[in-house]
Amino acid sequence: MRHGEHPNSGWTRIALSLAIIVSCLLISFNRGAMREASKLEMATQEGVSPLVGALSGPIRNVENFFSSFAERARAFEENAQLRSELVTLRDRQARYENLAIKVARYEAILGVDTETDVPLKKIAARAVGEVDGPFVRSLLLNVGAKDGVAIGNPVMSVDGLVGHVINVGPRSARVLRLSDLNSRIAVASARSEATAILAGDNSPRPKLDFINQAENWAEGDRVISSGDDGALPRGLAVGVVMIDETGAMRVDLSSASAATDWVWVSPYKPIEPPAEDEVTP
Repeated sequence: MRHGEHPNSGWTRIALSLAIIVSCLLISFNRGAMREASKLEMATQEGVSPLVGALSGPIRNVENFFSSFAERARAFEENAQLRSELVTLRDRQARYENLAIKVARYEAILGVDTETDVPLKKIAARAVGEVDGPFVRSLLLNVGAKDGVAIGNPVMSVDGLVGHVINVGPRSARVLRLSDLNSRIAVASARSEATAILAGDNSPRPKLDFINQAENWAEGDRVISSGDDGALPRGLAVGVVMIDETGAMRVDLSSASAATDWVWVSPYKPIEPPAEDEVTP
């Protein structure tokens, strides 16, 4: 025995060694048990999964059943709201129909189109002759005085104003085109209501003369008859403003976009000035 060594130290080493060996064995056994437990858990999951799937179906059906109640309640509220809106729309439609009937009666009583002051009565005519010489731009129509046509009546096509009647026979009428050298009508810009005189010069695009408020005219403005001269009603479509190479304002006539065949004459009565002996001093 060595000097100073405790007599029980040998047994201590043996006990420590046995403890280490037992610990290793326990660890090995636990790993095996964990593997066995994992296999058992997997087997249990495989057996329980079909049962869980079978039970989840009714549960989902119950959830869908209650959710359908909520959707039905929401649909009921929306249906009630739509019914209320439908009642309002029907009431408005009835009011609009009544207003439309009233407007139609007023127009029939007045005998005019409220937008253009053109009589609702229109006389259909066909352009049987067209004279486009170096000095004349006119049309010959197959209607005349027996049909109600009078001098000064505006002549329209589906595209716009063609001109006005300058000569009437019993069954025919002569129409002076807007492009004729002798044509002068009062026009306005539909955008700014600035006025001017459309002067024909035997070209497809007559010139704007005596322009009032030139700053209020612009290329692309829609040109209509102004009715200022009392010879033509207001609001007839004439054409569109364009700028030529010299910077002058001209009008691209709407009626020049297609060949003139069928037209209609509006029996508009121009405003006549009072006679000299009727003027109050």
